[in-house]
Amino acid sequence: MKISDPGILNIEPLRLRQIKMNYSFAIEDNGPEIRRLLAENDLHHEDITTAQLKHFVLGWDGPKLVAVIGLEIRNHSALLRSLVVDADYRNRGIATRLVGEIEAYAKSMEVDTLYLLTLTAEIFFEKRGYQRIARDSVPAGIQETTEFRNLCPASAVCMVRHLGAE
Repeated sequence: MKISDPGILNIEPLRLRQIKMNYSFAIEDNGPEIRRLLAENDLHHEDITTAQLKHFVLGWDGPKLVAVIGLEIRNHSALLRSLVVDADYRNRGIATRLVGEIEAYAKSMEVDTLYLLTLTAEIFFEKRGYQRIARDSVPAGIQETTEFRNLCPASAVCMVRHLGAE
């Protein structure tokens, strides 16, 4: 069968069309959409508060939320968290762009070190300059976050990136 035959769903236009992503900081009204996208991708969202949303960057394809990344800032360190890209939009550089956006934002907030926990994206982050570290070497302020303390299992890989002048 050809993809254009009757009865066949043609999903190629979504994959092939050029997407003009728009990026914005989250606002309170985005909370339910953010939690939905995280839940659909089996990522924790239970602890995200309205106050934390101001440190989240969102990726939009028109009116559709397709990507999220956030920070929990503690002094000059932050926990990078909740990186997700809708499955239909993956492998287009969106996650890489989001990481760059959140790193630039972190620097503007005088954050010099980012920490993260991951079960699935260690290689992705290694390619972006993050290094694996022992979980107990992370500053107390980061270890005290709900994600670090309660939500991510001990099997999660802990990583760090120092945001020096680049």
